Amino acid sequence: MSTKINVRSPYYLNFTEPALPSVAFDCTIANGTDLEVDQFGNVTMPNFSYGDIISYTCSDSDFANGKFSTVSVSTSRSIVFTLAIPQNFSNSSLNTFDCTLQVNQPAFTCTGGVTTNGSIPAQALDSGGNSVTLDLLSYFTAGTDPISRYKITNTNTSNVSHSLDGSNLTLHSLNRTGTVTIFVEASDENPLTCNATQSISVTISSAITYSCDDSRFVGGSIANDGTIVKPTANGTVGDIKLSAGGSTITSHSANSTGSSREVTLFFEITIPTGVGYTNGGSTIDCSKTFTQPSSSLPEFKCKNAGLTGQAVYKNGTIVKGTSKEGTITGFSPLNFTGDITTDTLRNVNYSITPPSSGYTNSGGSDIICPLPLTQPAPNPQTGNVRWTTTLFQNLQGQRFSFLTTADYNAAGYSGSGLSGYHNLEARLDSPNRHLPNTNAVIYLVSSVPPNLIGTFISETPNGSPAVFNSRFYPSRNLSGGFYARIAQTQMPATTSSIRTINDAQGGTDFWIKIELSGAISEIWFVHLINKTFTRIA
Repeated sequence: MSTKINVRSPYYLNFTEPALPSVAFDCTIANGTDLEVDQFGNVTMPNFSYGDIISYTCSDSDFANGKFSTVSVSTSRSIVFTLAIPQNFSNSSLNTFDCTLQVNQPAFTCTGGVTTNGSIPAQALDSGGNSVTLDLLSYFTAGTDPISRYKITNTNTSNVSHSLDGSNLTLHSLNRTGTVTIFVEASDENPLTCNATQSISVTISSAITYSCDDSRFVGGSIANDGTIVKPTANGTVGDIKLSAGGSTITSHSANSTGSSREVTLFFEITIPTGVGYTNGGSTIDCSKTFTQPSSSLPEFKCKNAGLTGQAVYKNGTIVKGTSKEGTITGFSPLNFTGDITTDTLRNVNYSITPPSSGYTNSGGSDIICPLPLTQPAPNPQTGNVRWTTTLFQNLQGQRFSFLTTADYNAAGYSGSGLSGYHNLEARLDSPNRHLPNTNAVIYLVSSVPPNLIGTFISETPNGSPAVFNSRFYPSRNLSGGFYARIAQTQMPATTSSIRTINDAQGGTDFWIKIELSGAISEIWFVHLINKTFTRIA
């Protein structure tokens, strides 16, 4: 759309409104979290805020069929996830984007437990909803304890979906053909015994003929001057036509009638190949009806949207809310940090698609509506459960910036990090194998370590949160937080050898990460002798 401004008759300036900026999809926006590799080498898929996992791989020599071999020492893994780029990012045409996540695989320490019983046979399904149900009890043998959980790892959700009812696993085919592998891990949920894993090979064959019902058009528009923006579809959208099999057009006639009108256009779609369609690679003409606005209609602006219900939660999550007119399609930024101590003003830009008719920009690009919102500070939660810690011994020597050398080096630091208490693993490897004792009494909300996430430390029962940023040297951790040891037993106010500490408190002491706000964000179990690091929350 162009805007004419009468500057000084008879002279005129003509401007063209710029296109709205589009953000490129990257790993920061994808925001992968919660990736895990257990001691058996099984990979627990991470959660991505944006983008669906298509596949994953690792260059390590012991990685095969989606899992790792067991290891005798804690091992760092770099796993590359291939994600499908969602629509409306500037690089959506690339289709996929690779993101690498780091995770530690703990040492293999279990004995006994569940074992496999033969192997699960390969399955063959037709695409488009064919299914098969397997009784997993037939393929695993319980140890002393009964099998209580089955974990399914399926990274091929474009080919096959699954559902689990007790021990009955049902596989459902989708519209993508090919052979994929799904993993089943059986467990008695005893942390000292072994789990067992079986793989299932599933082959999906073509059985569906693509029709216009499968086109699934999204977006597209026709402006009042006849400019056509193609929609996206399930397939590649090509030529535009006024009728099926008709001649190709590039634009439509302008609408100067003074009211909007319906216009039906046909788009030539190249049918995808390799996704379960018997006619993949051929073309088909499918229609979509648009509302073409008249040039006399008003422009849709933020005041017309009538935004309601927008907010920012205490943890930084942004609420999409609703609009009276138009459709909210997104917002920027995606979220804010929850690490604040006072109510904080936030500015959020909401993207809104104009209504399909009634405005000059109906069917056009999204408009951006800035909205100031207040993020309330969280209410610090403290408790009255007695623990002991090293935190109040002195200004140094009682907390670490990182637990492992791998994390220390990944943050951009060289060397071991032994000096300055920046790396616990370096301390465990050093000749001076001593640590401060847990002598100082603190109070937390629970005696169960995983329940401490998001809560605060107090020096008195149900007291005010302890303040750390003025009592300790700056941490090298990227978040500014640090790690400290806690236990429910008390030892003398001095340092002790790692062996002495392990004999006195081993298995009952934990390491917590404390952020600058004082909130507990991570819980770890560290075996001081074996030097294994296991995150439990």
